Amino acid sequence: MSRLKNFSIITFILFLVGFIIQLGNESKLKELTQLNYTNDKNRFLNTNSKFSQVRVRDFMFYQCGDVKRIGGKKDFIANAPDELFRIDGAWYICLDSRAKPEKSKCNVLSLGVNHDMSFDEEMHSSFECRVFSFDPYVEDKKFKDLRDSDPSLNDSSILKVDDRWIFYRVGIIGQTNNTKDLSNLKIKDLISFDEILDLTKLRDKVIDVLKMDIEGPEKDVIKNLDMNYACKYIKAFVFETHVRSKFVDLVKLEKCFRLFWRHTRFREGNSRGPTGHLAGFQNSEDWALKMKNFHNELNLAEFMFTNGELYFVNINFI
Repeated sequence: MSRLKNFSIITFILFLVGFIIQLGNESKLKELTQLNYTNDKNRFLNTNSKFSQVRVRDFMFYQCGDVKRIGGKKDFIANAPDELFRIDGAWYICLDSRAKPEKSKCNVLSLGVNHDMSFDEEMHSSFECRVFSFDPYVEDKKFKDLRDSDPSLNDSSILKVDDRWIFYRVGIIGQTNNTKDLSNLKIKDLISFDEILDLTKLRDKVIDVLKMDIEGPEKDVIKNLDMNYACKYIKAFVFETHVRSKFVDLVKLEKCFRLFWRHTRFREGNSRGPTGHLAGFQNSEDWALKMKNFHNELNLAEFMFTNGELYFVNINFI
């Protein structure tokens, strides 16, 4: 409960700061959010503003009544003060109504695993979901041990953990003009989201959780995401963003998705603690954004809203 309270306070503070401007016209959203207000980084908007009216807004929000943290390494879990405290490797899902993954009938698409497959493993074990894990460059020890157990798997881009869990040593790319032969993929190949749907046989099937942690290309993946398809088949979309991602790149998700949880970075660098890398509000001594990197208050606030882990739920499944 304390974490929910803290989250609400943080969201309220962010709303007061604001990060996007409009002139009462949604059609000007893209134009205004991409506008470079001044070349002078020291000049902020509280001087001679060219706008007669400024209105701020966050992503549209859904108040999930049952948020659950999934994953995280055992030592991080042991050091967390409560069940919703942010820890490395963990992600959050909404268990409200039809948004909750149906046990043994759910599908999870996990793009970007790195050395921590704890989220994938818990969705596999606790919800008995079919899990499709992807990472082109890194193998968690579980997958590496599986590869090492059979010499015939040395160069295989696909590792079958069991009947309900497959790891693909393949990554995602926003858009490609080079169609891959999905029956002959090589390690480190990059394929589109559409090709991933065909590879996993998830096309036209509900994906209960689409998790994406791909260290940068998420902007291009979202740009090329077919929202009509996503609104029909993706229950929850949770992902990490980086500096390249802007509000204008993400606002298309509001066609059917609502933000229900967020962990924003209020810091630079890689502070660590007993629960892994710390979110800024978890380390009061590391509130260290460099103001010179931001043109004005809007750029700063946009960063605070959009840079970090964002959790969206599809209102068509609520």
